[in-house]
Amino acid sequence: MSTGRVVIFSGPSGVGKSTVLRQVLENHPDYFFSVSATTRAPRPGETPGVSYHYITPEEFQHLLRQDALMEYNLYAGGDYYGTPAQPVYDVLARGGTAILDVDPKGAAQVLARIPEAVTIFVAPPSMAELRRRLESRGDTPQEKIAARLAQARWEIQQAKQYTYLVLNDSGGLARCIAQVEAILADLPEAQCCRYENNTNLPILKEVF
Repeated sequence: MSTGRVVIFSGPSGVGKSTVLRQVLENHPDYFFSVSATTRAPRPGETPGVSYHYITPEEFQHLLRQDALMEYNLYAGGDYYGTPAQPVYDVLARGGTAILDVDPKGAAQVLARIPEAVTIFVAPPSMAELRRRLESRGDTPQEKIAARLAQARWEIQQAKQYTYLVLNDSGGLARCIAQVEAILADLPEAQCCRYENNTNLPILKEVF
């Protein structure tokens, strides 16, 4: 029987999720990061096969017909994003760890296929701090920031569906990374990250 596992990693735009994941993967090169497929064009600085698998809408529809995607979403801009299933199943078959960076809707689809998946949600300390991080990028119009904050509020409300909740607050990046690694290593200290042990966090009171 396979001893592999799937780890679902979620969090709103601007929370620093990619930074946390990058460091975890550097520390654990044996972990497999699932690269999503998308129908949008590459952006400057992105590398095909590393940032995303860039495919045509026709190719994406073919994957859907073949049930070859573990999860997928159509976003407001008209672009599809999805997780190719076979690479994940290959990792499970050899007993490895596959990490999926997906939103709560994608997480629900993955859990329908793999109910035993480990679920981790990364949250900001407050909506004000999340706004500050989004604005500090300097490349996002205010109307898009407002839309992302509204989406973030909804996503944080879905954190109750996750087993673990970690906070990426100001100055706490190293702690956030350590907590994620403790969860993945199934260490006793990971228990403090379980959602039911964090229901009094200010960010949760703010969004509910």
